[in-house]
Amino acid sequence: MKTGLNRQFRLVSRPVGDIKESDFEYRQEPIPNPADGEVLVRTIYLSLDPTNRIWMSDMPQYMPPVEIGQVMRGVVSGVVEESKNPNFQPGDLVSGMLGWQDYTIVPQNNISSLTRLPNPLPYPLSAFVGPLGATGWTAYFGLLDIGKPKEGETVVVSAASGAVGSIAGQIAKIKGCRVVGITGSDEKCQWLTQELGFDAAINYKTADLESAIALKIISIFRGTAAG
Repeated sequence: MKTGLNRQFRLVSRPVGDIKESDFEYRQEPIPNPADGEVLVRTIYLSLDPTNRIWMSDMPQYMPPVEIGQVMRGVVSGVVEESKNPNFQPGDLVSGMLGWQDYTIVPQNNISSLTRLPNPLPYPLSAFVGPLGATGWTAYFGLLDIGKPKEGETVVVSAASGAVGSIAGQIAKIKGCRVVGITGSDEKCQWLTQELGFDAAINYKTADLESAIALKIISIFRGTAAG
């Protein structure tokens, strides 16, 4: 039985425009104890993603919206602190759609949503809320299964410095494509070209996007592209 406080953030209003601090309520509650069939997970890493904004909204979407008063939803990598389910043992490293809190009870009817990670880990635990997590899967399957790029083609990636876009661009390079990234600052453009290996990058805030894309693609073919 765990003792202590569980810090958490609950959604208390639907954001209008930009998210405000007042859209959430910070609480401290006793750490919950699992019942039969349940698992208690302690959060180590919490992924903050653009889709969080969609989950806060009462609109048609790919998952039910977070209800008012509920702990805010989030992708978590953590450790099993206590288990009353035969499929998990204390100390197991796991990932899943849990919440913005230190500790989460995973009920028996939702236990399949919890993924046990390899032991020993082949990569840092943080990777499982990044390139090896939902954002990485989105980039991988979105690009390869839907986009189906061919070697030698040019791939233009929007939101290229984000969690999904940055991975998608690197996968495209691995597949032998030329890659142009679109992002929102000169510093991000530099990161895309110098750190991630994109062929070119465009700051959409300072460039005419349509003409800039055309010029970058032409310059790639000429071998003169720059970030």
